[in-house]
Amino acid sequence: MREAFADVCWQIEHVVAERDLVVLHTTMSGRHVNTFVSYDETGRPAQAFPATGKSFAVTQTHWLRLRDGKVFEHWANRDDLTQAAQLGWVPPTPGYLLRMARALRQARHS
Repeated sequence: MREAFADVCWQIEHVVAERDLVVLHTTMSGRHVNTFVSYDETGRPAQAFPATGKSFAVTQTHWLRLRDGKVFEHWANRDDLTQAAQLGWVPPTPGYLLRMARALRQARHS
């Protein structure tokens, strides 16, 4: 992810803690500078999103369960649709769909 997004960071907006549960409300931001690849359950590239050069900022909520001072479980709620829209992934233009197909082919042969 850090290869695909320059200056990626999470700004912590709120923290709530109760017993062994910590909840973080964050804003993730960065700029799309290299191809972002998602993988299927077998580890094979499933989708590839070539760099757009666009910046994004989206909210996320992370739920952490701690045990012995370490993260034992983690769940996240992310606004992936807003991120995709800000990066120009959706709705995709015909030209971007072609770039995605080329990037996926390259990722699968790397």
